[in-house]
Amino acid sequence: REAGWQDAMKALFPHAGSARVIGITGPPGAGKSSLTSCITSSLVARGHRVGIIAVDPTSPFSGGALLGDRLRMHAVATTPGVFIRSMATRGTLGGLCQGARDVARILAAAGHDIILIETVGVGQDEIEVVKAADLVVVVCVPGQGDSVQTLKAGIMEIADLFVVNKADRDGADALVADIRSMQALTAGERGETAPVLETCALTGHGVDALVEAAERCGVPATRRCFRSAKIRQRRLRWRSADSRRGVEPLDQR
Repeated sequence: REAGWQDAMKALFPHAGSARVIGITGPPGAGKSSLTSCITSSLVARGHRVGIIAVDPTSPFSGGALLGDRLRMHAVATTPGVFIRSMATRGTLGGLCQGARDVARILAAAGHDIILIETVGVGQDEIEVVKAADLVVVVCVPGQGDSVQTLKAGIMEIADLFVVNKADRDGADALVADIRSMQALTAGERGETAPVLETCALTGHGVDALVEAAERCGVPATRRCFRSAKIRQRRLRWRSADSRRGVEPLDQR
């Protein structure tokens, strides 16, 4: 980072408003980019201004990145009220680059009330997105493993919403059943679990239902999300980390 970035971030903080940050993560090939584009269209239709941070992997050999996720979002790239910022991981593990949280703050200051962070395709233990998002959507896809995969710790534990994308494929219903079985085994004392939704980004099937679920889940004003206590704990950790960096936190709610 160039000198003076901390002062710039502090100056932006009073203008950051109360943007909600939604993380969209999942394995490679799950259709995260196409789904992000569909979600954006639905949010814009509901009157939101949407900022998108699309993260692509950096080559360990050339140091370059294709930034191809932006190409998959061509349908919303020129939509008024939408701004897409492509970023490379720059060698950072966990699915996000180090600057993603700062870019989210900048987009919020620019007047975007919802920020979507689409991570690079992640594995089972790459969960950095939980440090940057108010709400985490884990995108799964049929045909990428047996039911044992849904029982493994890591990414399956961070979801506020599960989305089985490409639900027109064989095995989608079985995957939904596997996730719900996993939830039955790992539910907390209150027995509350994250919603499991089916979508098809190519046709738009289930996207409006996903957006409605996201609007209901984790709304700070009403605390309707079953993970609201974890969300508050998340924010305390972010504020502590931001304080050590000398930067005001994005969310003071």
